[in-house]
Formats: sequence, C-alpha cells, structure tokens
Amino acid sequence: ANPATVHECPSCAKPLPLCAIFTCKIMIAILALILLHQDIRKDSSKAISKFINPNGTYRLGKNKTNKSGEIYGYFGEVRIKLIDSSKIAMSFYVCKGAPGYNSGSFIDTLDYNKNQSFYIPDDDKTCRLTFSFNKKGITVTQTQDNLNSGCGFGHGVFADGYYKRVSREVPEIIDLQQENSDQKSVTR
Repeated sequence: ANPATVHECPSCAKPLPLCAIFTCKIMIAILALILLHQDIRKDSSKAISKFINPNGTYRLGKNKTNKSGEIYGYFGEVRIKLIDSSKIAMSFYVCKGAPGYNSGSFIDTLDYNKNQSFYIPDDDKTCRLTFSFNKKGITVTQTQDNLNSGCGFGHGVFADGYYKRVSREVPEIIDLQQENSDQKSVTR
C-alpha cells in the first residue's frame, strides 16, 4: 500500500484510506456545528425567558387619524398591574374608530408565565388573545372562529397589534370601555 493513501485508525490500528479520514473530519465538523447551534439556542432561550415586569400602561395607535373630531383607525389601551410573579390584573380596550366605533374590552386576572398571558372569554371559547411582553410593549395576537364578532367584541373588531408601553407606573385597573366612551362624547 502507498503510505500517502493509507493511515492507521487511532482506535484499532488498522489502515484507513484517505477518503475515510476526510469523511470522518467532515462528520466531526458537522457535529461541532450542531453542538454550537444547540448552545446558541440555549443562550437565546435564556434571554427570552428573563422576567419582564409588565406593570404599566400600553397604547395601540396604528394608522390613527383625526378628521373633524372623528378618530379613524384602530386605537386602544392596556393597563397591567402585577399581582405576583405569575398573575396580572388587566384592563383592556380596543376600538376600530369612526364611523361605527365598534370596540371590545375586558377586565380580568390572568396567569403570567414566561412573559406571556392568555385571555379566553367565557362567552367564546374559540377566542384566544395572546399577550407577548417585551421591555417596550406588548404584541397582541387574536384567534377566533367568528370573524364578525368573535371574542365578545363588536362587529369586525380585532385586537391584533403592538401596544407600546407609555408608562411603567402601576395603573388603576378600571373599565376602559366606559372611560373611552366618555372621551368620545366629549370630542364629538
């Protein structure tokens, strides 16, 4: 055998062709990449699960315009009060704006785990609002079967969107539907 093409296996001392050595090196490199990728995923999941204190007031104002005293486009507010590390009190309000001002709201105590909370209303078990918190706000995702008036909200109202944190102070948990109704009657 040509010494340039044959090597001994370190574990059994039998000759190995160069191609087997090359294949072995590739496999070791792939294994190292897989292990490195798993370590990176572990580190990123630790960063994601770092506790975020959700206390504060958050506002939705995507594409909101004011024309002749009427508000067009979605707007809303969420107030969160941390009860303990696994429970929050929430008052929630979202509105489609003019011309109908269809809206939805609730006040409830929710579980808070891994910087998320979920709301499923008693009157619509197909509805699920997911609240995903980060330091600057909440991403709200809504799923339901009835797209016309699911979640107990008004016709065609969807809570989806990013609610930006506007205050870190512990808010008063009140009926935001009533508060916003009072404000609309003042602006009209």
